[in-house]
Amino acid sequence: MEQTNMETAVPAKRPQFLNVLCILSFIGTGIGIIMGVYHLATAGASQEAIAALDSMGGEDMAAIPGMESMMDGAIAAAKYAYVLAALEIVCNLLCLFGVLQMWKLKKMGFYIYLVAQLIAIVAPLILVGGGLFGGLMLVMAIFPIAFIVMYGLNLKHMQ
Repeated sequence: MEQTNMETAVPAKRPQFLNVLCILSFIGTGIGIIMGVYHLATAGASQEAIAALDSMGGEDMAAIPGMESMMDGAIAAAKYAYVLAALEIVCNLLCLFGVLQMWKLKKMGFYIYLVAQLIAIVAPLILVGGGLFGGLMLVMAIFPIAFIVMYGLNLKHMQ
């Protein structure tokens, strides 16, 4: 009688740190998708509000240091409101897919997440421009960059 060596595949155990990161990302992408839908629904009103503010602004707002640059950014953001909202939804959906893959310990998920987060950071800067408004967007990129680094530290646990 032949004896066969049956190897049982033991699933890799997900580290606790990766669990926490993924759960936080699930929450964050869920909120991001909801906010993207909200921004898409209110894009028209945002455009009207910025247009009204721009038409009555003029000399009074230009006297405030940095306000002209901020208004230029707000006008550009209102101009591209629909594009930015759609981009927010798509990038969050891609991030969600990437996080689901990392939850399953697949490296491919990290690269999907990385690309989606980089697009979510860079595309608004390209559309809206730099200046004070762009600087504020870069400050808001601290959390996505931190998560990219933390997920990168967990790549050794993924296949």
